[in-house]
Amino acid sequence: MPLELALAFGMAFIAAFGVVVVFAMAVNDFLRIRDRQWAMLRATNDSTLDTVNALMRDVLYEGTAHYAFIERLTKNVRVNLGRAGLPGNARDWVSGALYEGLLAAIVLSVVLGLLIGLGGVILGVAAGAGWALWIKPSMLDADGEQRSRIVYRRIPYALDLSVLVLETGGTLREGLEEIAQHDDPMAEEIRVALKEIDSGSTQAAALKGMARRVGLESLETIVLAINRGEETGAPMVNTLVMQAEMFRERRLQEVEKLAVEAPAKMTFPNMMIMFAVLLLIVGPLIIQLTDSGMF
Repeated sequence: MPLELALAFGMAFIAAFGVVVVFAMAVNDFLRIRDRQWAMLRATNDSTLDTVNALMRDVLYEGTAHYAFIERLTKNVRVNLGRAGLPGNARDWVSGALYEGLLAAIVLSVVLGLLIGLGGVILGVAAGAGWALWIKPSMLDADGEQRSRIVYRRIPYALDLSVLVLETGGTLREGLEEIAQHDDPMAEEIRVALKEIDSGSTQAAALKGMARRVGLESLETIVLAINRGEETGAPMVNTLVMQAEMFRERRLQEVEKLAVEAPAKMTFPNMMIMFAVLLLIVGPLIIQLTDSGMF
């Protein structure tokens, strides 16, 4: 019996050693094929582990990039990164999300599989996919939406400040610099535009890029009017005053629209509240009648 047990352990060790050798050879071949990519990643990462993680993210993205839903995800992430004011590019963000989802799926599948069986494995895979393809992109979209709303609320102030600078004899550039001195998303976008102008970009292109990043139609309209005013030589003060008035009219129309839609949207919540109040009033009476044998 001890001899048979020793032979079994020996065979298991040989098999495990063989698997490790085959895996090591496969990794070595993989790295040799991607030697240039490995060298580039190694130069931009501090440790070997970080380089391995970066390489795995790239490989995972390259293996899934041809799918239509990954292409749509990358496109949406590119837009939302600009809206949220976050650095980096969409490809790195999506590859990181996919890698996180893969790791989460592996860990959760093992843990839940040991606890509840095959259903746990399926649940773990679904959780990892949900994180990579829905939860994390939704969080980024929410951040971008919140930042865009803040920029939207700061547009009237930016227009009024620019008009004030122009009326005192300043230029549009000086007005933008005044806006950029504040600490809010609108000021951040203005600072980025000013840096692009200082780097050699035209003012029209920099402002258009800012409007495209923020993703607000009203801001794109204002930028278009400013650029046309610069091209035609129209007084910039008049252009900005007109845009400020039009913006306030649009905001007033939006508020009126929300006020009209509010009663319809509140119908169902009001019904639920009334039902809950009725249940609190009638519920104890029904319980008393039931206990007394009347029902």
